[in-house]
Amino acid sequence: MIKEMQGDFLQWLRGFFYVAKMNSITLATTEMYRNQPTISHQIKSLENEFNTTLFYRSGGKMELTPEGEVFLEKAISIFEIIKEMREEVSEDRLQSKGDIKIVTSHAVIDYFLPKYIIAFKERYPGVHFEIEGGGSNLILERVASSEVDFGIACLDRIPEKIAHFDLFETHLKLISPKGNLFKLGKQPTLKQISESPFIFFPHSSTITSLILKAFSEKNLSLNVTMTLNNFEIVKRYVSLGLGVSILDDYTIEDKDRASLNFYSLEPFFEKRKYVLLLRKRKYLSPPAKAFLKTIKPEIVS
Repeated sequence: MIKEMQGDFLQWLRGFFYVAKMNSITLATTEMYRNQPTISHQIKSLENEFNTTLFYRSGGKMELTPEGEVFLEKAISIFEIIKEMREEVSEDRLQSKGDIKIVTSHAVIDYFLPKYIIAFKERYPGVHFEIEGGGSNLILERVASSEVDFGIACLDRIPEKIAHFDLFETHLKLISPKGNLFKLGKQPTLKQISESPFIFFPHSSTITSLILKAFSEKNLSLNVTMTLNNFEIVKRYVSLGLGVSILDDYTIEDKDRASLNFYSLEPFFEKRKYVLLLRKRKYLSPPAKAFLKTIKPEIVS
């Protein structure tokens, strides 16, 4: 027999999830459209039901205890099962309708995804895409919490709870304005690059740490004169003669060749591998499965 529980258990779990996500009851109220006393009652009810402490409470902050960490993983799994149940009993389980939620970098949104989305929308025009761009921490957070169907990223380390599948590889290339304003050779050295004005990316970008490491190992420092967070804008400012930069080669398009020079950096940098990220035991809706098959058929059985 299933043991009887008091109150609205699923609402308690929902309150717990948002407090765990936001580390704050106050911030959780904006996500849940519930007041603080209601959410506080939900958390306390769960703790009483399971005779445990789920959060450390300090100065308005709510940090998960070890028991709370375990509880969060189980709660997310329960929500996944409920989502699957809803899909399975729905009258319309076809791939032609539904939502697909993706989190990835802005560059992947700009340069990798469009051709796949165009082809998919031609076949399934009723599917709605919700795509969020951000850095690696945001991508891992959204995938681990199952707030998205999947993520795409280039990462050094992937948490155990997340499954990953190779998607594509890319090389880094140096870009400079036409006219060789910065006296670069046919195969520029890291020293030559370090002596040129450099347009960089924020520290949240995975490409940043990789570039800094390569120059640091040669005891070189970049002459960073500008920091921008969008590849298209970087290319624009480089073409105006304001500096050089380093990009993934998949972001370079035919139209860029009219205003930019490109140089291979394979002697200095290894390939970068982009992977598709899924929470382990993640339930995928029919639309999400269909779209993954469009990107890389062998990922979905």
